[in-house]
Amino acid sequence: MIQKNALVSLLKGYRKANELIAEEKKRRLAHLTTKDSLREYIALCELAEEGVKSEDIEKLQKKKIEFLLKRRNLLDGVKR
Repeated sequence: MIQKNALVSLLKGYRKANELIAEEKKRRLAHLTTKDSLREYIALCELAEEGVKSEDIEKLQKKKIEFLLKRRNLLDGVKR
């Protein structure tokens, strides 16, 4: 079983990582041109369309469910 302190430490690490990622996004987006922004948006739209059309979407959904169940079981095992 995972100790509560280890989980708290892990969550603090995730929080710090999220803060750093948000700061980096702000810096990057501040220098993004309209043309670059549009190019990224179109690429994301194409990727989304491709994913929806893909037959592998069911596999991805199953993997997501497996991940969420494993995480839930892990968190259920945390000592209180």
